[in-house]
Amino acid sequence: MKKMLQSVSLSLVLLFGAVPIAQAAGQPTTANEFDDIFFDLVSFHISKPKAAQLVTGALKAVSEELSKQTKGAYLYAADDDTLPELKTRLAEWQKQSGLDQKKLERLAIAGMLGTLNDPYTMFFSKEELKQFQEAVENEIVGFGFKLRMSGDLPMIREVVANSPAEAAGVEAGDLLLSVDGTAMKGKSFEDVFTFLKGDEGTGASFVFYRAEEKRQFTVKMNRAVLEIPETTAGRFTDDIGYIRLDTFSSDAGEQFQKSLQTLTQGNRPLKGLIVDLRDNGGGYLSSARDIASLFMEDGILMYTTNRNGIEVSTRVYNGQTVKFPVSILVNDSTASASEMLSGALQDNGIAKLVGTKTFGKGSAQQVIPLVDGDALKITLHEYFTPKHRVVNHVGLTPDVIVSDDIAQVIAGLKTEGVKKFRVEEQDEQILINGVAFPATAPLFTKQGANVSIRTSVLKQLQGNQPESANDPVYTSLTDAVVKAAGLQLTVNKNSIRIDKQ
Repeated sequence: MKKMLQSVSLSLVLLFGAVPIAQAAGQPTTANEFDDIFFDLVSFHISKPKAAQLVTGALKAVSEELSKQTKGAYLYAADDDTLPELKTRLAEWQKQSGLDQKKLERLAIAGMLGTLNDPYTMFFSKEELKQFQEAVENEIVGFGFKLRMSGDLPMIREVVANSPAEAAGVEAGDLLLSVDGTAMKGKSFEDVFTFLKGDEGTGASFVFYRAEEKRQFTVKMNRAVLEIPETTAGRFTDDIGYIRLDTFSSDAGEQFQKSLQTLTQGNRPLKGLIVDLRDNGGGYLSSARDIASLFMEDGILMYTTNRNGIEVSTRVYNGQTVKFPVSILVNDSTASASEMLSGALQDNGIAKLVGTKTFGKGSAQQVIPLVDGDALKITLHEYFTPKHRVVNHVGLTPDVIVSDDIAQVIAGLKTEGVKKFRVEEQDEQILINGVAFPATAPLFTKQGANVSIRTSVLKQLQGNQPESANDPVYTSLTDAVVKAAGLQLTVNKNSIRIDKQ
């Protein structure tokens, strides 16, 4: 299956089912998508919105926008609170303003959705729906890099091989300052994505900042179709397996199973497994359930409640058990289906979570196709872990809390019983016991003969020392520090390595 990559994953890929609600509920669609959206929100949204709430929100939004555009007054009555009254008022305003009726209806839809206080219920145009589906399936035209947030700026987390980004010399750790002259500072992932999406062959101009070289640079790239797998697998020394999953697409379960089979085959059995769900924004429930069945033979995957408070359990049947310890790496961009899988394996005593508190998206959506090729993605359920822990707006708390991305890997290996480490930085990569990770920031710094290392990584190598907000970012590897921690430092021309025996 051809895989393509866009540069943003968070918030575009969210846990939802695959069956359209209107069909599942036996409700016919009308010839007017505006009516359908109003009906679906009143009938199915988890918050049980009243008709008057949606009508008032629509009228307010349209009136304010029309007043800005035409400088006229668009008035409505306080008791306009039904769909017929809303449509009558929109028809009046359409004649008054001369604007397109469909445009007014889109403004009204945005106004209705704005009353829900739910960022995951959204309207998709036909083109936006296509982009959303491509994002879920990781089949997207893009530049070939992935992002994560670093303070208030997006930062390159990974560059795809044979991509426009690689050809342009973009590297992991580069900060994205602007796209086509628009500053990215302080923008959300969703905002950044609007500047990155586009058709194959179209281009954009980027300004990056590379901290280690203390310089800005500008590159121009064209969007391209890129092939990339869902999973990345490797094997640490000490026979610990590693599987990174980027998104829960429709075939993520199959790809994860193949990666696990590859790792478990051979003469040397696995002694442990690290599953990397950092920056994984979620995807299909069915894929998360398929992956859970590779770790648990039978048990509760999650509980869901609908708008009427009815609780339903989702179980794993006829799965398999693992005979080795499992650690899951998580961070504040681990969301939705990633949280559901992590919480299930944590609650069932199968895996330990290592990293930082997760994003906190404990709701499930479904996509309803509309008559014009557009769609409504609507929140139907809230989900809870097998121990009824709340995820929504809360997130999951790891068993081992570590903030630094490289220190997280080391801490994960330690939960698997690993005691010896070789950590090396070379060619914009950091090798940890033989497995490569992108260098999102320098692991080592060097000034003359003095070498420093990220403090959080040093603390993990020294032992389970707690992190502190007062810790310096880097600690000098003096002879005394190296000796006290039982480390061996090796400095070569193009690499720096530290060993813990």
